Amino acid sequence: MGHEPLRTTEGLSLAYAQRVVSIGGLQWLDYVQAGPRRAMTMVTTQKKTYLDPGPGAPAYYGPLHAGFRRALNSVDPAAELDRVVGRAVASNLGKAKVYRQAADGFLRLLPRGATGVKVAESAWSEAELQVRMHQMLGVRLLTGEQLLVAPYCKEPVLDPESADVLLYLMESQVKQMLPEATPVVFDTRRGRRFKLHRRANRRQLDACARGMAVGYVRQWELAA
Repeated sequence: MGHEPLRTTEGLSLAYAQRVVSIGGLQWLDYVQAGPRRAMTMVTTQKKTYLDPGPGAPAYYGPLHAGFRRALNSVDPAAELDRVVGRAVASNLGKAKVYRQAADGFLRLLPRGATGVKVAESAWSEAELQVRMHQMLGVRLLTGEQLLVAPYCKEPVLDPESADVLLYLMESQVKQMLPEATPVVFDTRRGRRFKLHRRANRRQLDACARGMAVGYVRQWELAA
């Protein structure tokens, strides 16, 4: 019989009996571009959150991600996202401003006539870390081409090198998630799209990702 994770929220969990740390792909992207000191602070905060006996905090961007998915299959994507922003206005004006900016950027990045495609979940693993690809969007273009999209909505500007690390992991799992799709990252706050160049040094990216995975697990173990 398998062991249930202690708790799950914001895409992360810790299964003690299996000694596996599981983190969502977008949370992994946060870690990749955090820098050494901020990364340790991030892991410490995450660990405290998931060991706290109280209810898990709701995903801040959860309603927005769900809105993106609905918008892809809506006859009026803008109206669908307007409703998401409207609900945010009723609860938190600061959050509503963030949602508005991300929604507008997503619509600018979305090719005309694109529709949603179901995406299977998958995970990349190294050592005791599992990076779960569970917030990704499937997009079919009018040409028939398909995209596997990671919607990044955070405040820090996404840099290309960090995006490449996640894109490499997405590329390694694309056959399980959405075969023949092209992995891309949408920085929705800036309306910017990232794609892994065909000449990118994938061996180097693999080594980078594996090294960072080991570091993440070690930081989790050391976190107070």
